[in-house]
Amino acid sequence: MGDIRYVETGNKNTVCLKHISEVFLYEYYVLGDKEYEISKEDTLMLHKEKARELLSLGDYSKSQQEWISAHFENPVDMEAILGIIQCCKQLGDIEGEYSYTSDSYNYCCTRAEMAAYYRNLGWYYLEKYMPDVAAACYMYSQYFEKTKQADFEIAFLEKAVGKKAGDKSLKGIQQILKDNKIPIEANPITLALLYKAAEEAMSLGRDDQAIDCYRMVYDLTEDEEVGKIINNAVKR
Repeated sequence: MGDIRYVETGNKNTVCLKHISEVFLYEYYVLGDKEYEISKEDTLMLHKEKARELLSLGDYSKSQQEWISAHFENPVDMEAILGIIQCCKQLGDIEGEYSYTSDSYNYCCTRAEMAAYYRNLGWYYLEKYMPDVAAACYMYSQYFEKTKQADFEIAFLEKAVGKKAGDKSLKGIQQILKDNKIPIEANPITLALLYKAAEEAMSLGRDDQAIDCYRMVYDLTEDEEVGKIINNAVKR
């Protein structure tokens, strides 16, 4: 795992992976027992640029198609997945939003991405008329990254149901999530893959990518040993 193989574009099994962390995530969650090759060309960026432009113009359907094309080129790219989810919301595709949000959990490598995961779940449960679960998701997202969007959604929920949502303890919020089979921490498999990717990058002399991977693990876990590894690697 993790051996980056470069070829020219045009092969049907070619994907656009730029970082060793993406290689490990792709091979575990997407590839299965199939063969694949990594393109020398950046087949991802053009789709992203078009998607952002169309999104700014309010053409959510065409924007979504570009995000989906980007997702096809790199199935573990979180920006593409979040772009698809945003368009699903604008197009009123509740189940599509939930499907991509559920899938995104495996690719959350930072606290900001975890926060987005819970906010997107919050939107889904709000649309499904489950305000208590929605509020728990939005509040829990704030433990990973405080955002004005989550504040706004919580205020909206409080007004709609006529009661304070912020009175619940962290333990109470986590219990609501558990009761609805929503994970309360980053995927431990993803963390293990990032750690392995870091070790392999270090062994290959790719110190920058190794530090990137260790930092993602630390961002999600605040593990002291990982912090020490990062400090030692930076000093090298």
